[in-house]
Order: sequence, then C-alpha cells, then structure tokens
Amino acid sequence: MTIFLCSLLLASSLTVLGAVFRVLSAEGTLYTIEAFLPENVGEDSVAVIKSRMEHFRGIESVEFVSADSALADFRRHFPGEMLDLVDDNPIPPFFRMTLVKESRNPADLEETVAAISREGYFDEVQAPVDWATRVSEWKFKMVFWPVCLSLLLLVTLSLIICNSVRLSLLSRRLLVENMKYAGGSPFFIEFPFVLEGMMQGLVGSGLAVVLLLAVVESVAQAIPLVAANVGGLGSLLCLVVLLVTLVSAYFSYRTVQDFLLAKRNERD
Repeated sequence: MTIFLCSLLLASSLTVLGAVFRVLSAEGTLYTIEAFLPENVGEDSVAVIKSRMEHFRGIESVEFVSADSALADFRRHFPGEMLDLVDDNPIPPFFRMTLVKESRNPADLEETVAAISREGYFDEVQAPVDWATRVSEWKFKMVFWPVCLSLLLLVTLSLIICNSVRLSLLSRRLLVENMKYAGGSPFFIEFPFVLEGMMQGLVGSGLAVVLLLAVVESVAQAIPLVAANVGGLGSLLCLVVLLVTLVSAYFSYRTVQDFLLAKRNERD
C-alpha cells in the first residue's frame, strides 16, 4: 500500500512535470506579434510594409494574413454562431511577426510592440505580454518543485523498501540462517527477497499508474484542452513502473546483502 501511494504521487508529479515541459516548449509562440492593418490598404502598401517589418530590429519572420484567411482560421477554431451576428467579415488583414530567439523575453516583446505601434501603419498592435511575463516569472518554479518532489518520493520509496525488506529478514532470521548453514549460496538466499521486492514494486506502481490513467482519461473527456496535451503520457507512466520496479529490486538486493554481511561479521 505504501509503495502504491508513493508510486501514485511519483507518477502524478512526473505527469505535472511533463505538462510543464509541454507548456515551456510552446513558450516561443507567446513571442508573436499581430499587427492589424486598415481595411482599405492596397496590395502595394502591404508589400512595402512587409518589407519594412522584415528589416525591423528583433523581428525574425513576417507573415501576411489576409482577411479571408483570418476568417477561415477563425471558423476552424470557433463555432460559426459567433459570426452570425455580423454581416461582413469583422476580421481585418494583419501581419503576424515572431521575434528572434535573443529577443524572446517580456521586456523586448513589450518594447517591440511599442516600437511597431509608433510606425503608424497599423490600427492595432497586440501581443500576449502578460502571459509571457507570467511564464517567464514562474518558469523556474514550475520545473524546480516537481523535480524536487519526484526526487523526494524516490528517496521515500527507497527507505520504505529497505525497511520492508529488513523487517521481513528479521521475521525470517532463523530461516535465513538455516539456509546459510545448510550451504545455500548468497544468490539462493537473496533471490526470493529480490523477487518479492520486484513484485511489490511492479504491482504497487502498476495499480497506481492504472488509477492515474483512469483519472486523466476522465478529465480529458471533460476538458478538451487536457485531451490535446496528454500525448506521451503512456510512455511516461510505463517509465514510472519500470523505475519503481528497478528501485525495489535494487534496494531489496542491497538490504539482504548487508544483512548477510553483518551476520558473517558477527560470526567472525
């Protein structure tokens, strides 16, 4: 039961850590600027403005999105009922610009937005400055605490397994000593305890992973955003089962070996 609970917490912590890395991998999309053009701008003006933006300091790429393309993209991501209240296309053409990697920080993003706004070509210039600032401020904490918790749980698991095997050895001390005096090899004595530790780790972590998968599936059905970001969870949870099983086997082996060594020293 204790291995099950620790494995559940460990799997949950690593799942959160995986979600954090997914968020951080998409951090670059936050450093995107959208600059909306007037509706009556001509094609020649679009080309001139695009050329100007391509040479703007800190800009890596510039993409022109026409009003029709913007409307089609909107329909793909949102229900059509949102546009039924208006007759014409309410979305103006705009430029989508991304910053170079060296400038992907909230201060440069805000400065670039202000500089583009001063150019006077656009009706509105927008970028998710607030979100970029929040992610930048919380980036270290979002990675540090799940990693610390995962390491703490691994240490806790190791201590639990060591104590469990030690108690098992003490309760079977007479059997172990008889096996040793009867000429049993160290492998013959150690193998049952190692196998028992492996089975405890496998069963405990397996049940924890099945429970966590059931919870995640239920949440994913209710929240589509979660469903779109659970890719690779199965591999991560299989890794948890393998890790807990190996940790259980290793520390069972070490505990039995130390016990036999202590008995040998007492006899000598």
